[in-house]
Amino acid sequence: MPAPRLIDQDERTRTKPMRILVLGMCRTGTTSISIALRKLGYTPYQMREVLVKPKDMLLWQEAINTTLLAPQDRPAKQRNLPPYSKSDFDKLLGDYDAIMDLPGCIFAKELIEAYPDAKVILTKRAYAEWEKSMQESIWCLDTWHLFRLCRILNITQLAPLMRLVHAVFRVHNGNTYGGSASREAYEAHYSTVRSSVPQKDRLLELDTTDDSELSWKPLCEFLGNEVPKEQFPRLNEEKAMRQNLENAWWGMVQYLGLMLILPGLVTVGAVFCWVHADDLRVFRDEWVIGPLKAYLEA
Repeated sequence: MPAPRLIDQDERTRTKPMRILVLGMCRTGTTSISIALRKLGYTPYQMREVLVKPKDMLLWQEAINTTLLAPQDRPAKQRNLPPYSKSDFDKLLGDYDAIMDLPGCIFAKELIEAYPDAKVILTKRAYAEWEKSMQESIWCLDTWHLFRLCRILNITQLAPLMRLVHAVFRVHNGNTYGGSASREAYEAHYSTVRSSVPQKDRLLELDTTDDSELSWKPLCEFLGNEVPKEQFPRLNEEKAMRQNLENAWWGMVQYLGLMLILPGLVTVGAVFCWVHADDLRVFRDEWVIGPLKAYLEA
C-alpha cells in the first residue's frame, strides 16, 4: 500500500464557493488584479498565502508531483499516489473564492474542470516583456548559481520555495528560462486555457499592459460588480522583488560564510597546529613564556 498523501491528512473543508480563476502566468498584472478583487469583496489566493503557510508549500509540491508529473518522473515514494481532485483543491483553497499567480495557474486545466461555475480571467502581456520580467525576478531563484546550490543542498529557509519554483517551471517549460522553448510553453499555456473554456461568456482576457483593459470597467462588467469610484490599483513590484532577491542572495553568502567557510578555517587551523606542534611549542617557549618568566623574576 502506498503511503498516504499529505493532503489526505488535511481536514480543511470549503467554506465559500470558488468564483474566479485568474489563470494568466505570474508577472502579468496579477498583483494589481488581486488588489482589485479584494476591493470588490473577493478573497484571492496567491503566492503570498503560500509563503506564510509552510504546510501549503509542501501540499503544492505534492500536487505538482502527483498531478502534473508522469509517474516515472516523480519521487519514488509518490509514484503510485493518485492526482489531486476537486476535494483536494477544496482543502487547499476552501477559504478563498479566487485563485491566481503561482503555483495555482499551472493547474489551469485541473482548476477549470474542478470549478465549472467559476469565471476565468486570463491576464497576459507580450512574451518578450514577460520573459525580461521573469529573468529579472522569479527566474533568478533557479538561474543564480548560489540559489541553485542552496536548493540542491537544501540549506537556508528559502530552499522549500526554490524547490517549489523549480518544480513549477519543470512542468511549465522544462526549466528553460528564455528562448524559443520558453516562448512555446508560454503560448501553450494560454492555448490550454482558451480551449478549456468553451463558453466565451465565462472567459475574460486582459492585456495588463493596456490601460483600457487593466481597469475597473471590463473587470466589473465581466463579474457583475459595480464600478468603484476609486482609481484602479496598478502595482509594479519588479524593482522591489529584485531588491528582495539581491538581499536574499547576500544573506545566503553570509550564511554559507558562517556555516561552511568558518568551520573550514577552524579545521585548517587545527591541522596546521597539529602538523607544526613542535615549532609552535618552540615559538611559545622563546617568545611568550620566556619573556614573561624573565619579567616576573626581574
